[in-house]
Amino acid sequence: MSELIVYLLDRRAGRLIRKDNGNLQFRYDPDYDGPPISQALPIQEAAHPHNICRAVFGGLLLEGDARETLARNLGVSAGNDYALLEELGGDCAGAVTLLEPGIELPVAPVVRPLSGEQLDRLLSELPKRPLAANPTEGIRLSLAGSQPKLPVVIDDQGGVALPLNAAAATSHIIKPEPARFPGLVDNEAFCMELAGAVGLPVATVEKRRSGSEAPYLIVSRYDRDPTAEPIRRLHQEDVCQALGYPSDRKYQADGGPTVLATVALLRGCSAVPAQDLQTLWNALVLNWLIGNCDAHAKNFSLLYDRGAPSLAPLYDLVSTTVYPELTTRLAMSLDGAREIEDVDARAWATLADEAGYSSRFARTATASVIGRVIAEAERLADLPRHRNETVVAVIEGIQARTS
Repeated sequence: MSELIVYLLDRRAGRLIRKDNGNLQFRYDPDYDGPPISQALPIQEAAHPHNICRAVFGGLLLEGDARETLARNLGVSAGNDYALLEELGGDCAGAVTLLEPGIELPVAPVVRPLSGEQLDRLLSELPKRPLAANPTEGIRLSLAGSQPKLPVVIDDQGGVALPLNAAAATSHIIKPEPARFPGLVDNEAFCMELAGAVGLPVATVEKRRSGSEAPYLIVSRYDRDPTAEPIRRLHQEDVCQALGYPSDRKYQADGGPTVLATVALLRGCSAVPAQDLQTLWNALVLNWLIGNCDAHAKNFSLLYDRGAPSLAPLYDLVSTTVYPELTTRLAMSLDGAREIEDVDARAWATLADEAGYSSRFARTATASVIGRVIAEAERLADLPRHRNETVVAVIEGIQARTS
């Protein structure tokens, strides 16, 4: 049996235990009186079982090919959540940190500044070296998802650095454009700005190019308070974690969370359920309009700034339908509509009825989002930064779905 010490908001919360048979348990410390780590991990005396630990703690880790590559580089099994967290649990999504017993949580952040050439090289190496992971140097970073990305610290002067200890919270995420999906940076930058323009809360993004002219996106982390010194972590968890679903069940087709389950979660735990439920509805409409079939439960999160959670700013908004090789099946169906082309007024009405929204709200909110998206998409497309073929394709999709 072995264990990792789990900290939340820099306070020791409990122990993640790997039993001799490989199963995980989590036990809160008897004297811990802080907030729970997850909706799925309420504070209790008994240990939480393997399946919930896999959902919550395993949900902090990379997925897919990136996880396979990362595990191979580290010399561990891709299915071994514990071993991966042992290597990478220094800076995770939210405010969770995992350290080996006997290692004190550091107080003073240590970072390594990167030159433009060094950053360029790291970004080009991400497919072979995900997250720039190097535990021997103290680079212990973890994020969910399958797209190549690099968590970094960016200072007020724009300098970029890598964290070298657990006290150095990353402030931004750099997402280079995968060769498989040309135009993805333009795609996400446009869709994210469009969402903000119609009044949805979104993470701030900025397009840049590396020294070798490779496009990448810089995303400001909403789970960080950059005004604090040092940067303060804010806790968050995605809907899969909160509902106890592992990452390999993030899609409804795989038995993962539904829109109705997400609505029930917000009704049960949100500090501002009426506001969050309206935001969720508007986000569902926006995702349909832009053609985002990948809006699964790990792309919606709860943010715990102080006290009860609220729906986190939106992230990973992209039009997947501009890539013909990707599925048009919705990650979370809109009740009768499983394919994006099946979404119509009847689907929205059915969803509203089953989810407990008033039919009047559903009609009014849906029409409002549609009208604003059409207007703002045309306005944004006229800006120089959005004049590209990918944005044209996104707008054509919006027009097709609203005609």
